[in-house]
Amino acid sequence: MICGRALRRVNAPTLPWRVYRKNFKFSIVSYNVLSQLLLEDNKYLYRGISERYLTADRTFRIIAELEEYDADIVCLQEFDHQNLDVFAKHFSSRGYEQLFERKPMIPFIEKHDGCFMMFKSDKFKLLRNESMGLYRPGERFLDKPNCAQVTILECADGSKLCVANTHLLYNPRRGDIKLAQLSLILHNIQQLVNANETCGGMPVIFVGDFNTCPHAPLYNLMKYGKLQYSDFVSEKISGQRTMANKKPYPIYPGLWNIDEMGYHEHGLRRRSNEYIQQCNEIYRAMTHGVSHPLVSDLTCTKCSDLIPYKYGGISHNLNFRSAYPHTDEQGAKEITTYIQNDARTVDYIWYTNHDNTPQNCAHGHTCDLDKCGASVLLCDATRRLLTKPELSAMGRLPNERYGSDHQALQAWFTMYSDPMTGVRSTGEPL
Repeated sequence: MICGRALRRVNAPTLPWRVYRKNFKFSIVSYNVLSQLLLEDNKYLYRGISERYLTADRTFRIIAELEEYDADIVCLQEFDHQNLDVFAKHFSSRGYEQLFERKPMIPFIEKHDGCFMMFKSDKFKLLRNESMGLYRPGERFLDKPNCAQVTILECADGSKLCVANTHLLYNPRRGDIKLAQLSLILHNIQQLVNANETCGGMPVIFVGDFNTCPHAPLYNLMKYGKLQYSDFVSEKISGQRTMANKKPYPIYPGLWNIDEMGYHEHGLRRRSNEYIQQCNEIYRAMTHGVSHPLVSDLTCTKCSDLIPYKYGGISHNLNFRSAYPHTDEQGAKEITTYIQNDARTVDYIWYTNHDNTPQNCAHGHTCDLDKCGASVLLCDATRRLLTKPELSAMGRLPNERYGSDHQALQAWFTMYSDPMTGVRSTGEPL
């Protein structure tokens, strides 16, 4: 137990429905470690906290905390690049390999932090690193300096795992930008894990600071796989506090004009250039108060449904589940960050969930069960999050024990791979 943060078992299926020859156990930590430069630029947020808890020495409290967690994979957000050497000194000798993706440079803004990932080299080998900046010049919904890491790791037993790590835009009003950023990451994940794979591809763990609250529209996109974003104004997308004194941003269909962003309800496939051009024409007409005839003569190649240009939706088929339930055993809300009097959940560990039924393989894809080779990822436990009263009694974050204004999330997983054909876990034939 670390300062009252006991390991908590998850009510998950004890075994998948098939018999697997291999099972690989590991843990992962996700932690927004609070960039020192961002702290210095926003000191007003930490009034009332002793100055000795706000210095750059916080880094050593964070390192000590991570050493206690001893996770096999560690994903950090707001990681300052000047700490790379410090982390290398402490963790390379412990067998960790490190990756860093700095936030992209954009005109008039230079960021010094980014996303950081490290993993134990005796348990994992890096196969691919598809990390990315989320800035696209000239694209007004992708004009912020955020970033993401997307990697493929080979586990010690030969199975493969996709691990993604991100920090989405904070601004509570700009849900449209967060949605564009998340969509770009999901597109890249899905393209990567489905490449040369069958039945939905390899398991995925997607962690980070999403700057969205549980059950908000952006959260529901992750959990349920689709979102009709045209039903919402931008400031409602993330569920964070609203700014009622300011005019909300509407989100129009045809939100993005780059081809990666045009999705139909059957998954993250690219729409045609003609479709995107039509969406842009409609958007320009709507912003100038001009009507535009809706054209619907294109069809989805998968279901033959008409794809109306007014369709303002997005979907994915990754079938994510949150490792954390967002309430504790007594029903109190879990929180992952506590700044001033604002305590809420914005950090997540998402993983692709096997539904434990023989009708569908991993990721919810119907397939030939006897030929399905998909691995299955099950969450065994999480580390308990401290509640707001507990943190208030301990002292607001950062404090003597914790070096950031966020709590670290930790989850333990078992990945089952190499399934036996024709046999259920009960011993019955498929």
